[in-house]
Amino acid sequence: MYKIAILAIALVLLVPLAASSFAAILDVRIHTGSTSPYASLTFYPPTITGYVGDKLQIGNSDTVEHSVTSGTPDNGPDGKFDSGPLAVGQYFTYTLRQADIGVLHYYDKDYPWMTGKVFVQASLPGYKVVSNVGQDAGDGKTTYNVQYSSVKDIVSSSVNTKDRSVNFVLVGKADTDSELVLRLPKALISGPFLGVWVDNQQTRNFTITEEAEVNEVKITIAPLTEKVGIAGARVVPEFGPVAGIVLAISIIVIVVFARFRPIQRLG
Repeated sequence: MYKIAILAIALVLLVPLAASSFAAILDVRIHTGSTSPYASLTFYPPTITGYVGDKLQIGNSDTVEHSVTSGTPDNGPDGKFDSGPLAVGQYFTYTLRQADIGVLHYYDKDYPWMTGKVFVQASLPGYKVVSNVGQDAGDGKTTYNVQYSSVKDIVSSSVNTKDRSVNFVLVGKADTDSELVLRLPKALISGPFLGVWVDNQQTRNFTITEEAEVNEVKITIAPLTEKVGIAGARVVPEFGPVAGIVLAISIIVIVVFARFRPIQRLG
């Protein structure tokens, strides 16, 4: 009886975990200096893609208090959420719902030039989510969630900006050939696709279906398949805004230094 009670308690505790295991966190930050109407960055990233059930998490990384309200400066609040005052370092979290499917807009009522949006897609039954795809590219701040369906599990992802490819590592047991379905956000990788590789071998056993914000790629995989890669016309930017600024400053410094460096005379 004692063992049965423990098992029952464990199952009860695991139910919420299982229900939320496919949910992802969409991390957005309020950039430092956003109170200036001339700020080039306010909400970062300014746009992001998520699925019903994902959690939109907006953190105040500025040096002053802010707030986040759903809607637009022109039309006002739409009633979906209002964070109230967000102190420095504080977060606001909102769970995406069916009613949000489409484009979810939000802004700061005190600083109306601060706007952001989420492209919200329906969660498909039976699909899993691999989160933070693209965190190894550029400054690591531009990431995406990829829904997938497979008898295997994706345990890691990587972006190769040189090859313009997105790569996934799979684990799990399968007795026969099966199908891996990847729903790839177009902002992460865009067509035309240059090829699909399974365990480093190019394959033609795949199909691509284009939708509004994603490309659905269906790939035939073998029981022992461990790696899948897709190459496209472009992938998530190699340099994010911050890294791009740093790179530009570095180039300017090198040019100026080279121009004004004293010429050493021989002899």
